Amino acid sequence: MSEVVISIEENIGLMIYIIIGFSVVLAIVEFFYELYKKKINKWRLGEMWASFSVFIVAQLMEKTSTLIFAGAFLLVGEFIPWQIPLNAWTTVLCLVLVDFIYYWEHVIEHKVRILWSYHSIHHSSPIYNYTTAMRVSFIDSLITWVFYLPLILIGFHPYIVLLCFFLVLMYQFWLHTEIIGKLGWFELVFMTPSQHRVHHGSDKMYLDKNFGALFSVWDRMFGTFQEEKHTPTYGLTKPIRTINPIKVHLIEYMNIFKDLRKSENLKEAWNYLVKHPGWTPKN
Repeated sequence: MSEVVISIEENIGLMIYIIIGFSVVLAIVEFFYELYKKKINKWRLGEMWASFSVFIVAQLMEKTSTLIFAGAFLLVGEFIPWQIPLNAWTTVLCLVLVDFIYYWEHVIEHKVRILWSYHSIHHSSPIYNYTTAMRVSFIDSLITWVFYLPLILIGFHPYIVLLCFFLVLMYQFWLHTEIIGKLGWFELVFMTPSQHRVHHGSDKMYLDKNFGALFSVWDRMFGTFQEEKHTPTYGLTKPIRTINPIKVHLIEYMNIFKDLRKSENLKEAWNYLVKHPGWTPKN
């Protein structure tokens, strides 16, 4: 089993380069398609640059977040005396469980404001293409690893959990496009661009829908599924109206700080942090 783990560890880097290369090709094809459709203009280029520059800021923290994410898994794994046998079936099981946990992590990030504060960055783009997938917070990886620790505790090897998490994360890249339409029966099981476009919509019927990453079945099971009925209005319900990467990262924290300052007591301040985004003492 150790030889299999070593093999996986050695090939994770290769898989990362292959997937990144494939993602770059998709982004280039999409860009030229948008040029062909005359969708590229100064405003759209500005929003695309905003997403890319946010990605650059996030990459400055990449080594720290990776160290915390992987380091925590490996450290906890050292103290677990039992281990689930490693084979094709348990790897598939781990992948399904990672995706299941991701679904609930994603739901919680939309329901708890202090977590929404970093996740809202990904939703702040008023356009939807492959650059939108890059608009992620550097804080994300510093926190989200906690959700997946139970998989280490029940005996999955840390490298398998990391591999499955990475695959689920990378799957989502191709979902961020408008050039791929509905995919028929495939959508009954797997998440698709059409379904994820709904998730990025700020329209009332689309809010807090389609949280899945790899599988769409979780949304169908737990009542959060919504079919794409019309082209969504992308972005937040209250647009941030900035392409400055620092402001994109910090604007929700600034909003939280303003709300905390006007809190009349500790309970109210606490509710501003843990209640749903938009909560006020009146609702």
